[in-house]
Amino acid sequence: MKKIIVWAVAALFGLGAMTAEAAEVSLSGFGTLGYAQSNQSYNYERFINNNGTVKRNSILGAQADIKFTDSIGATVQGKFAPSPTSDSSWDTTLSWAFLSWRPSSDWLIRLGKQRLPLYLHSENLDVGATYDFALLPAEMYSIAPINDYIGGSIEKAWNSDLGELTLDVYAGSQTSGWRLFQRDNIPGFPTRQGAWKKPWNLKGEGIVLTLLRDEDTYRMSFHKLTNTADPGDPFYTDMSLVPAAAFGTTTGAAYVRGGLRDSADALIFTLAAEISLPKDFRLTGEYGHRQVDNFMTGLNSNGGYLALLKDIGAWTPYVSYAAIKSRSDMVDLYQAMNNNPGLSPVNSARVGGINASQRVLADSLLVYDQNTIALGTSYRLSPTQKIKFEWARTHVGVVSSFVDVPSFGNVSNRNIDVLSFSYNVVF
Repeated sequence: MKKIIVWAVAALFGLGAMTAEAAEVSLSGFGTLGYAQSNQSYNYERFINNNGTVKRNSILGAQADIKFTDSIGATVQGKFAPSPTSDSSWDTTLSWAFLSWRPSSDWLIRLGKQRLPLYLHSENLDVGATYDFALLPAEMYSIAPINDYIGGSIEKAWNSDLGELTLDVYAGSQTSGWRLFQRDNIPGFPTRQGAWKKPWNLKGEGIVLTLLRDEDTYRMSFHKLTNTADPGDPFYTDMSLVPAAAFGTTTGAAYVRGGLRDSADALIFTLAAEISLPKDFRLTGEYGHRQVDNFMTGLNSNGGYLALLKDIGAWTPYVSYAAIKSRSDMVDLYQAMNNNPGLSPVNSARVGGINASQRVLADSLLVYDQNTIALGTSYRLSPTQKIKFEWARTHVGVVSSFVDVPSFGNVSNRNIDVLSFSYNVVF
């Protein structure tokens, strides 16, 4: 698929070169240099700890928009940022590469690699100069393992007394993965201590309804993502032994098979609004419900945030509250596996392996139980430049898969304070 994208981009630029007299080509760029530091020694959101990091939200990108005719165009966007597959490297990746056709002013058809329309800031997710938050709340902006997909979309717009109403329908696929962090190294276990990616082969479709009314934006969406596991993926085999008490079984068995599958369906529902208030205040909020069928995981969750912002000249201070919580039975299952006291050995080697594996399998459940309050501000240096500051306190309840838990440790009922600063520019 990557080769197809490369050839498509080459074809777009080749077509643009051959039709240079007729085509209009516009180039733009964007970048963020960010720094974040926490008060904890373990990593939060992949990179943040008490040593500080520039990896959390630093990025450099460029975009080319080609207009072949009044109705046909193309867009290509690439970026240089921390690798989505490795915590130690930086990658150059292609975010967008699509052809667009506007048969009339109220219809738009796109084909190629484009942005998944999940959030209020989906389109400008990587362009920090276009919004005021120093860090977009992870409790909401991690609701899907991908931000881009390869496929097609159709958009229809209507003008009404309410405002401009837009309906987007899309379908496509993408290969990605969900990051997991394993605390302990268990001899003979198929994975090792540290961060790794669970490979996901996703196919999805969705529908998005957006209303623009004066300066306000309202959005509602529904998405279905189907994941098919790679052959041999160890956590998609029926290898796990889970405490039976977590399922409320009365069979007398201490442990039952986990019953993991080779595919899973994720249903995602979102609601979002950005509303202008008197005295230059703005209220912004997003909510996401994530339901994963056929797969035992804490990804079954509810998350979102609510933020109040105020424009004061070049300054925009804000306060926000965000939270994410996995379904209660998954939180209970995590606790049962993580706090397993062990079995009285009948076969000591076998039982020892079962007991040791419970914590590793608990890590693989991807359970979330946290909330964050943040105070921050942005300052517009110019129409194309912004600096941002933020202090955020995250409280972890039972556990949060945003945290790389220390070996043989827990982070339950702890606070993580994060200070962040960034310089953002578009050009």
